Amino acid sequence: MTLSTSRVLCCAAAIALSFAAVEAQAAPVVATKRTTLNHSTDTSAFFTLSVDGTTTWTGEDGWAPIAPTQGAVATAVTTKKSFSIVGDSTALGNWVDGNRIPAGITLAFDAELTITALPTGSYLTLPGANSSISAASRGIGVTQTFGATGINDINTGAGLEVSAVTVSNVNFTGALAEAGFTFAPGGVSGFGTTVFRSNVFQEANHGMVLTPINDPTQTIGFGKATGTVASNLVMDNNFGGVGATSSVFPRQTGPYTLVVTEGAGCIKGFAMEYDVTYDVSASSGGIDADFDGDGNVDGEDFLTWQQNFGVAVATNEQGDADGNATVDAADLAAWQSNFGGGAAFAAIGAVPEPAAATLGAIMLTSVAALRKRR
Repeated sequence: MTLSTSRVLCCAAAIALSFAAVEAQAAPVVATKRTTLNHSTDTSAFFTLSVDGTTTWTGEDGWAPIAPTQGAVATAVTTKKSFSIVGDSTALGNWVDGNRIPAGITLAFDAELTITALPTGSYLTLPGANSSISAASRGIGVTQTFGATGINDINTGAGLEVSAVTVSNVNFTGALAEAGFTFAPGGVSGFGTTVFRSNVFQEANHGMVLTPINDPTQTIGFGKATGTVASNLVMDNNFGGVGATSSVFPRQTGPYTLVVTEGAGCIKGFAMEYDVTYDVSASSGGIDADFDGDGNVDGEDFLTWQQNFGVAVATNEQGDADGNATVDAADLAAWQSNFGGGAAFAAIGAVPEPAAATLGAIMLTSVAALRKRR
């Protein structure tokens, strides 16, 4: 294999990979994110005061009851969080690096949900909450006794009803930190539970069943319990994920019930996921991918971009299409969008994935360019 042939093949491979990267940029981004609602020794997403009134809690990771709530007094609790996410993802990472919100953009929104004690007329409580702070951290229980003596785990036949999450006041602010792209805000959706946390649930002796209210045939079983979607899942003192033991189950975006079928237990917290959507496309003005100034955007221009990728440069002739003094993914997007035409630029979202014939044409152009340079 000659040196020229080797360079052409490497160039073709780089083109194929670069097209794949740009296609990822062109598609609307769906960023899946996570949040946890927890009850701990000194913070709680669900209670502000212990059963006997001697222990107080502040919010947990931004989640807090919208009104004062005391154990064994409330039949339901509504908790809320106001999110503010400062973006740090980049075009080079196809907008899926970092926290998956673009650098320069801040996303703010409110989310709230309600938990209700079952059966109807029962009270949400904290087992042991009027004996010690340590016992109070066991989590959420259910009792039929109102007031200071109402302490209990969730016993057989009792449980929780969890509402769907309401999202409001969604607001994207700021401007993209990277030149050459236009940001279009989307929304926040798909909020749902994926993990339960408990520090007293015993899989060998206890059972719980999650039943979606809108589709009661799709049940999930924990411990000794079986379900139609999943059975015998683990509910440990963690929120699942890499290296953690709690079971991650299909996201439950609608209202559901979680009822004890055998033994007893407490729910210490929930892990929830949600989706943020937005669109980033290449901007339409002030960009020139004709790096050699011959009036055409062709293989020569790609080679210029490839040779200077990641380098700080001073001129357009070195592969900097958008004038930000760096040869980066935005400059490749400019070249890809107008390959085979003049210097005018079109949005990358409108450019189809290249066919084999197109890649062949690029390779031939690259061969010609290499021969010309030799």
